[in-house]
Amino acid sequence: MSKTEKLYDKEKKRINIMQAALKIFSRKGYSPAAVDEVVREAGIAKGTLYLYFQDKEDLFFSTIMYVFDNLASNMESNINESANPLEILESLAFCQLQFFSQNRDFFGIFQTVLNENLLSTHKKMFNEILKKKMGLLDYESKIVDRGKREGFIRKDIETQDIVISFDGMVGNTIKLMGCSGDPVAAVNVENRVKSIMKILLQGVADKKGWA
Repeated sequence: MSKTEKLYDKEKKRINIMQAALKIFSRKGYSPAAVDEVVREAGIAKGTLYLYFQDKEDLFFSTIMYVFDNLASNMESNINESANPLEILESLAFCQLQFFSQNRDFFGIFQTVLNENLLSTHKKMFNEILKKKMGLLDYESKIVDRGKREGFIRKDIETQDIVISFDGMVGNTIKLMGCSGDPVAAVNVENRVKSIMKILLQGVADKKGWA
């Protein structure tokens, strides 16, 4: 086996362990979950897990980052940078909602983070999640600024306020989807994205109400 093949095989095993951990942590939470359960789910020897992760905390942190990296990769693959800024914002919303609707275990692991208040005790995790979140907000701000320059987005509203509104609607929709026990169909994701963009672009006031 070549060096490249060995590295590929090693990464494949590491991902297999994180996918197993994702299922266990999602179902049981962080504190009740045991490494032995992850080992059984992954179909490996316990010693093998420790070749890739230092301990349970390292495994949980790596699994959370694995989810974020998958989301980032999904967005990079599906967003057309040559599209106009409004189309890019719509694609950003769609990619995030579709990603979480098709990966139900991801809701469980994030609920574990919030419910067990892990961000307050796991500073490394908090800092990395914050860094990734700020990176997304920075990207959205650049898209909005470009939209202003190109005449797609009005200039009399602060970029930060537009981004907060957009990101808030997307984030809260994801949270609501996570509260539902039923998978969200792709068509519903499309409808939700259209609703988000309509509110962002047209507001919620009925023009007749302003007459």
